Amino acid sequence: MEKLLKGTKKLSQIISNASQNDERFILYGDADLDGISSVIILQETLELLNQNYKEKNKPIVYFPDRENDGYGITPTAIKKLKKYSPAVFVALDCGITNFEEIEELKREGFLTIIIDHHKVIGRLPKAEAIVNPKQKGEKYPFKKFSAAGVTYKISKYILESNYLEWSPDSFLELAALATLADQMPQEGENEEIIKQGLMALKYTKRTGLLALKEVTDYQEDLKSDVYQKIISPLNSSDRINDLTESYVLLTANSKRQARAIAKELYRKSIAKKEKIQKMLEEVEKRIRGNEVIIYEGDKNWLTVMIGIVASKICQKYKKPTFLFKYTENEAVCSARLPKGFDGVKAMQHCQDLLNSFGGHAPACGCRLKKENLEKFKDCLVNYFIEKQNE
Repeated sequence: MEKLLKGTKKLSQIISNASQNDERFILYGDADLDGISSVIILQETLELLNQNYKEKNKPIVYFPDRENDGYGITPTAIKKLKKYSPAVFVALDCGITNFEEIEELKREGFLTIIIDHHKVIGRLPKAEAIVNPKQKGEKYPFKKFSAAGVTYKISKYILESNYLEWSPDSFLELAALATLADQMPQEGENEEIIKQGLMALKYTKRTGLLALKEVTDYQEDLKSDVYQKIISPLNSSDRINDLTESYVLLTANSKRQARAIAKELYRKSIAKKEKIQKMLEEVEKRIRGNEVIIYEGDKNWLTVMIGIVASKICQKYKKPTFLFKYTENEAVCSARLPKGFDGVKAMQHCQDLLNSFGGHAPACGCRLKKENLEKFKDCLVNYFIEKQNE
């Protein structure tokens, strides 16, 4: 029998039982391509489990506003969604550090589930079921999945254990795109997901992907086109009415609607590339060569771009890079770290100064009061100096 990620059986049983009883689902995903793909995979799994979810009782889908509310399960979202209680609340590609928010959702009458792949910080939230390859006691041999990769494995188990016929291709193409977009290691099971998923993409029947291929003049044999003409547009979407344009595109049935959205996303991806280049040049002008870390911020930078720019800066200068956008009271930080450094551990060392933090060792983020920015920098510098001297 195929080995399962810890928590898969329990989570799958909850979902299968709730589906059979026509219970309401809320699918709450991070607003990047990994979160969006995870939501779509689980939503289409629910539709295969129970036709009512497609025809009458469609799951409520929600993506948080990263720019204004931040990453993960936010107080704004809970306030908006509590009217749907009781329901099964599934957090996808987020939730593993939302301890207080999970408690609040339970008080509001939600049954909570977390499907995530980010680093576990000390303890787990008290959700009814959690699948995360990074959790303590995980015996599955491969742990470097994207959230969509985790969701794919869960959905595969749910459908097969309910004896349902299904084609994995449309799930694999999403899992592959998410794995590449989230820069997960292209090794182990990820290598197979990417290989099979890109083959599925070649023959996709998904209306949104067909439209994107058409409007971008996508070349099947160029791997660079996967990034530039599929992933980049899908990661350039805005949020409209609690959804994202990419979600609407990838779930579209109308060719006309899909073509219009695909055109707009491709235009936005080109404009975004120009803005990123401008921001990159701005950051580089500020860098002083003798610093232990690169630590820069600006009130005019966009939250959705600081991670991309931090990644480019980190790759070039081989230093821990922390970039942030701040408002009058708060700062949002994205960090990227060279091989051998752990950003989550660095933030954990300075957690008394932070409102929240989380992510992966090489790519993570946090929120903090603006007044703590200098103290946070000092704490990080001291931490990395100590690490260098060990």
